[in-house]
Amino acid sequence: MSRDPNPLAFQVPADPARLKLEEPRLAKRFWRKLKHTASYLPGAETFLAAFYAAVDPKTPATAKAVLFGALGYFVVPVDFIPDIFGAMGYGDDLAVMFAAIKAVEASIREAHRDRAADWLRKLRRD
Repeated sequence: MSRDPNPLAFQVPADPARLKLEEPRLAKRFWRKLKHTASYLPGAETFLAAFYAAVDPKTPATAKAVLFGALGYFVVPVDFIPDIFGAMGYGDDLAVMFAAIKAVEASIREAHRDRAADWLRKLRRD
């Protein structure tokens, strides 16, 4: 009996080469958007920890694919409810992110959470 919360039967197939190609572009857009929204976005630390897990070479490719998909949805300005509608516009982004994080939470380690907390502390001091 497997204790893996993300058994292979439920994992999304991932192309590691494609993930490596998309990572820098997504990272740039993620940082830009997080800096503009971090002061009021609920769960910013969780989002950031998910980002650090997604770019960690030790994270399984399937978990990376789920996280990059959700992070991509977060940074794309055109989505189900556009972000220009303020809190309502971020509601769908939050739902997608938290669903993805829940799906791969075993891949988000304490080190990722610590890095996220440190980054946010530095941002709030500036």
